[in-house]
Amino acid sequence: MTTAFSAVVAAIVDKLAAAPAVCGAIYRARSTAIPEQLDQAVSVQFERSVPTAGAIGGAPIDWGSVITVECFASSMQMTGDLAVDPLFKAVFARLAEDTTLGGLVGDLAVAGVEADYTAGGRNTGWMRLTYVADHRTQNSTLE
Repeated sequence: MTTAFSAVVAAIVDKLAAAPAVCGAIYRARSTAIPEQLDQAVSVQFERSVPTAGAIGGAPIDWGSVITVECFASSMQMTGDLAVDPLFKAVFARLAEDTTLGGLVGDLAVAGVEADYTAGGRNTGWMRLTYVADHRTQNSTLE
């Protein structure tokens, strides 16, 4: 069995890959080195989690897990910000459709957005959506 943390990442990847997928390349925990031949890519990864303090011994543990979804896009014709914007919008909209991920989490809330761009022969845009997933595990397990 996988941990609850891995299951949350899998549910987000599955949501983004559901037909029609937000783009043709959706990865789990991919480094920022996206293959050059791709115009768009998404990477989903677990970052960290904090348990809610004060649970009674033997009670389930509530977690606030930080998951990031990185959107990459490149173009020869557009600036990086314009290249990545449609993918960023599609990812945000897809995850906003069901903020419980089919009941797996209590809520998947946006906690921030970051961006970076490069210019040159091939302009690239990168946007990171940071989410906090509220979910629960049974005491003494990570499932």
